Amino acid sequence: IMLLPAASSTYAAAMASLRLRVGGRSISVVTSLGIRSSPCYPQNNSPTSLLGRRQHPLVVPSSLSPFSMTPLAAFMSSAIADGASKPMIHSTIESIRTFRKTINNSTSVGFVPTMGALHEGHLSLVREARANNDVVIASIFVNPAQFGKGEDLDRYPRQLEKDSELLKEVGVDHIFAPSSDLMYGKNHVTFVEPMGFGETNEGKSRPGFFRGVATVVTKLFNIVQPTNAYFGQKDAVQCVLIRRIVEDLDMDVNVKIMDTVRESDGLAMSSRNAYLTQEEREKAPVVYQSLCAAREVYDARFARGMDEVEADDLREVVESVLETEPMIKNVQYVSVDDLETMKPLDKVGNDGCVVSLACVLGSVRLIDNIVLR
Repeated sequence: IMLLPAASSTYAAAMASLRLRVGGRSISVVTSLGIRSSPCYPQNNSPTSLLGRRQHPLVVPSSLSPFSMTPLAAFMSSAIADGASKPMIHSTIESIRTFRKTINNSTSVGFVPTMGALHEGHLSLVREARANNDVVIASIFVNPAQFGKGEDLDRYPRQLEKDSELLKEVGVDHIFAPSSDLMYGKNHVTFVEPMGFGETNEGKSRPGFFRGVATVVTKLFNIVQPTNAYFGQKDAVQCVLIRRIVEDLDMDVNVKIMDTVRESDGLAMSSRNAYLTQEEREKAPVVYQSLCAAREVYDARFARGMDEVEADDLREVVESVLETEPMIKNVQYVSVDDLETMKPLDKVGNDGCVVSLACVLGSVRLIDNIVLR
């Protein structure tokens, strides 16, 4: 603990600066001591203690002398540890914007947008955000605009309390959890239409999907105004789309794409994996195995000194592996696309490609991809 000069004689005679660890994170805390028990900054009575740069109220008892540092340390450690355990949940745009306005420009904000039903893939994104930003915000919003007719909007898992607990454990400071009525009011007519993405194989399989994704991501970026936003490579076309939105609309956001997180048997983690029966789950690793077969073909061709690989050869090997599993009822597509544009390729050279697929296993639609370079 270190005594520093008070910023205002109206408030305390001294300030204590304390650095401690809460939940595995190093926390800087500054609060006023002595003359008054209220925090010193700012003078509008808003909280000033910084928990991972998160504003958090802390009132120091007036009985604590500026010089009784041992009981002060114990008090602050206990109070902050209690407060650190629960992220603040914002259910309105006004609330999250009010908080956002308290953060100065030098403070980095990491943002992880999700639809909830969190798994280790989501949590790995949060850990990356936590390690590289002062403040971490996650959103939980099942976006109706990206669900088509007959899709699983109504049965998509909604578990805010459980998800909040998971986000607490990995260090999220604030959660934005709006309702559909809030995000899409009764007079809402404006959507972001990304040209060309509906012509990708994923876009053809899910008409309107990328318009819904582009719209909600634009809205969330406008509301949260993050420094860095984190997404998983599992949704390959979506990742390209989000980078395109940020560049085309001149958004001041750094888009960070992280590797797909997989189960021990290779299945890409997904909220929809919960729909799989036990038998289907046992068969599901064949999806990733088919992509690994494409990688073997790609690596073998270049190892033999070839400059290019035929895209058809990659598609065919993926399809042949998928066909070995009777529980796969429908292979919707296997695509070999440019890494930057997701436009289809006929030949794959040194720039590499992304091989992606969608198939129906039992009654569950699964997607996955692998980057070859």
